[in-house]
Amino acid sequence: DTAPEFPEVIVESHWFLDLYFRIATQLGYEPFYITFLPYVIWNVDSYVGRHFIISWCLSMYVGQACKALFKWNRPASPPALRLEQNPNLETEFGFPSTHAIVSTVIPFFVVYCCFGRYDFPVWIGMAIAMIWCFSVCTSRLYLGVHSVMDIIGGLTIAVVILTLYIFAIDTIDNFVLYSNYTLIVAPSLVVFLLYIYPVDPKCWTMDRGDTGAILGVGLGIVMAVGYHGPYPDDVASGPFTIALPSLLEVWMSLLRFTVGILLLLPTRFVMKLLCFKLLPAIMPTHGVEEVVKRPLVELPYKIITYGAIGFNTNWLAPILFEMCDIARWPHGATEVNACTTDLSVCSF
Repeated sequence: DTAPEFPEVIVESHWFLDLYFRIATQLGYEPFYITFLPYVIWNVDSYVGRHFIISWCLSMYVGQACKALFKWNRPASPPALRLEQNPNLETEFGFPSTHAIVSTVIPFFVVYCCFGRYDFPVWIGMAIAMIWCFSVCTSRLYLGVHSVMDIIGGLTIAVVILTLYIFAIDTIDNFVLYSNYTLIVAPSLVVFLLYIYPVDPKCWTMDRGDTGAILGVGLGIVMAVGYHGPYPDDVASGPFTIALPSLLEVWMSLLRFTVGILLLLPTRFVMKLLCFKLLPAIMPTHGVEEVVKRPLVELPYKIITYGAIGFNTNWLAPILFEMCDIARWPHGATEVNACTTDLSVCSF
């Protein structure tokens, strides 16, 4: 059989739509969350930020596992016109769309977390969440990397995840904050989730490595809270008033973000160096010559490295902020009076 021939087409697109959807699609990629989530924890609300990260990890794990389970390819190009040139897309399956899952779970769950905690019109939060979700989902169709069925599948899974997590949030939060077994259960759960991930455990796959990195970030955040205990944001009761920050508060937030990133970059460098020095020497190769493609090297490296990043985000960074006299609240404080009821003071 010969492959079908498609006529050559000339595509004309509007610059605004191109720009808008290329920006919108970045809201579903890991670099955005790995950058934005620490900012939320350091400068806005560590309680919301923690649940932001947990919901992101849960969404990405379920989405990636479903892709590995269903193995439905992305739309062929041609006939679909693929405007996003990303070599990783050629090795990843399309159903369900993890962009659709994440862009539904996270904004709507953040609105749920903020309801009653902050004094704001709920309809504004819902409108922002719907715009976020709609923009990201349509961007994947516009760029030609997902089909309508991929988006519908992602939205359906997102509704299930969102519903279950909302019912379980209080139980999860109480366990993470107050249980003596958090430091044991959390890493055990991550190892179990990666063990049941639907791929051959002896085969290297990029999506499983990415999933390990995402779970590692969530593990580090949870371990930091389990080790430290509740932070002021966890015990402070709302509703908090929302006010525009002063120029000083904006400057302090940018300073905290800069100092925090300068902490996380060497953390990644050092942990990656140690892992690739030690793990190949003690782990079996399974006949794979290339070190980065050995399952028993890649997964521990991802979990340890990104777990350290998550841990330092939530534990070491606040200590460093206090040493630099730029902390939002004193390190180790767990009293409500460490945080005021004015969000402009408490969160920036």
